[in-house]
Amino acid sequence: MIQKRWFWVITTVIGVLLGLGISQTVEFQEATAAPEGSLSELREELNTLKAKQRALQAQWQSELLAQVVPTLADESERVKREFVDFLEEIGNPGTDALIALLQDPSERVRREAIDVLGEIGERARKAKRNVDAIAIGLASALNDPSESVFREALAELDDVRPTSPASIDAVIPSLIAVRTKGSSRARAEVLNVLGSIGAILRKKGESTDTIRDALIASITDDSSRVRTEAIEELSDIRATSSETFSALVIALADKSRSVRNRAEDALIELGKNDATTVTPMLADALGNSTSPVTRGHIVDVLGGIGEKGKTTEDAAAMIVQTLLVALQDADDNVRRNAADELGEMRATSPDVLPALTNALKDSAKKVRNAAQKAIQRLEKTQ
Repeated sequence: MIQKRWFWVITTVIGVLLGLGISQTVEFQEATAAPEGSLSELREELNTLKAKQRALQAQWQSELLAQVVPTLADESERVKREFVDFLEEIGNPGTDALIALLQDPSERVRREAIDVLGEIGERARKAKRNVDAIAIGLASALNDPSESVFREALAELDDVRPTSPASIDAVIPSLIAVRTKGSSRARAEVLNVLGSIGAILRKKGESTDTIRDALIASITDDSSRVRTEAIEELSDIRATSSETFSALVIALADKSRSVRNRAEDALIELGKNDATTVTPMLADALGNSTSPVTRGHIVDVLGGIGEKGKTTEDAAAMIVQTLLVALQDADDNVRRNAADELGEMRATSPDVLPALTNALKDSAKKVRNAAQKAIQRLEKTQ
């Protein structure tokens, strides 16, 4: 064991010294070959030489470190963790060695290797360097049997933010595969990372359909926390599609108030730019729902879209007509909501004022009050 330990210590030190030796050679050449007033071509040649030196140094270190890792199998956890610390100092050339340590029997070693991989990957991302190997390595750790290791890999993937074609092909399927793994908190974190990647892809004009479908599937999760997170991420990636709207309309009937409220917010946010698609769905849902709570949420969404959305004339007319139907609902809370929304929208349809005037005779005081306020808003607008 002592012999093996000395082997990897000596090997790594030699690797570093080789790198430093090459670096010092380049610095010496730069100092002696570039006198004052040298030509720009000479500077370019020196920069090229420095780049080659850095690449050669990284290659040497990576190859040497790859030979060291197998010798650690019989070493103690303390030695392995010291080696991880050393790899952190080495930086990018230690990536392959860190990825290999993700198979170590020690949970602590695996978790610390992931942490260092994430730090190296985040620095590389900020420097606009390739992070594919790191992202793919972190994605492989999502299958770790330990939830703490699994969640550490999730956190580091969020920092690395893999969005190149090569990394996306590996990372997104890996995230989707663990969408139902672990605790509700862990499942919500998976969706959060998917949403973060999806938001970046959307800004780049790339497809987020695969992520959207995974998020929609998670709206049926057993945990309200996960369902709420799925809806939030759908909103963040601007997943405006009939599939998204259909899932969100169904979520308005969720047993959890937080899920219903978040679905309402998401429908308004997404629907205000696509009222033509979502308004007929909401109108149908209002007519088919047996729950006054759900109907109340639908009325709120229709009003929010009507007030803030970029609606076509047909969509605006459908919103108003649906709210007028809701003004006759059997539930007084739904009727009150409908009166409020018609007033907030400053609806100018000729049918609105007579309907609100008639609502002043409603049996429920809260409906009468809402109708009166709505009429006052309309009169001020006129």
